[in-house]
Amino acid sequence: MSISETLYTARFRSGETIERGRNQDLTCPVYRAGALVAPLSGTLTVYRADGTVVVNAAAVTITGSVATYALLGTVTTSLALEEGWLLEWTLQMTATMQNVFRNDGALVRRTLYPVITDADLFQRHSDLPALLATGTTSYQSYLDEAWGTLTNRITAQGRRPYLIIQPSALRDAHLALTLQLIFLDFQTSAGEGGRWQALAEHYGRAYTEAWGQLRFSYDESDENKVNPNTKKSGTSTVWLNGRGGYPNFGGWY
Repeated sequence: MSISETLYTARFRSGETIERGRNQDLTCPVYRAGALVAPLSGTLTVYRADGTVVVNAAAVTITGSVATYALLGTVTTSLALEEGWLLEWTLQMTATMQNVFRNDGALVRRTLYPVITDADLFQRHSDLPALLATGTTSYQSYLDEAWGTLTNRITAQGRRPYLIIQPSALRDAHLALTLQLIFLDFQTSAGEGGRWQALAEHYGRAYTEAWGQLRFSYDESDENKVNPNTKKSGTSTVWLNGRGGYPNFGGWY
């Protein structure tokens, strides 16, 4: 692209998780200068891991200024669950400019959903409802941001969030991270900065501790089965030792 070309942001929070056999809307929100930019038109092409085309340059609709494609469950019902999908959004941003925005994806059995809401935040801090900004009725944006950060971290550590069958295991980490984000924001946007800083630091430590203790039921083989005797952590373990070594009192040989 030319250095003089307008640089747009396709706001993908994470890779796309497409539930097999379920109708769902796929979206590509595009931003510039902090505002949504509605494409004039566009198409979506979806590829499987082997390059097979699932959706071939299908026309999108522009709903609320966002490019949207309604994927029917019948399209994916018979397909194998897998990672490595590719979504290409070809959007006509202006009469003379066409942009292609790409995102990775996976065909999954089920999507992982969070388990906390505003009520859980209020149980920790009963004054939070009164501290909402004017015109705001919920802390949902903080909940969403914390959830995206948490699940992306799990992915980066080698686990796949959609294989977690125990969402409640993420509760403490999600709650602590959400409260940290809230109080970090209050530190600069509200009075009593010292109070909010202390709370943000407290919940930052709580999040670190919750992440370190994270254990959850994980459907390793993707068979929709729970093994109550096996728990996974948020981080994959890599053992580093020489091949064929045996322990002795002096180390490995």
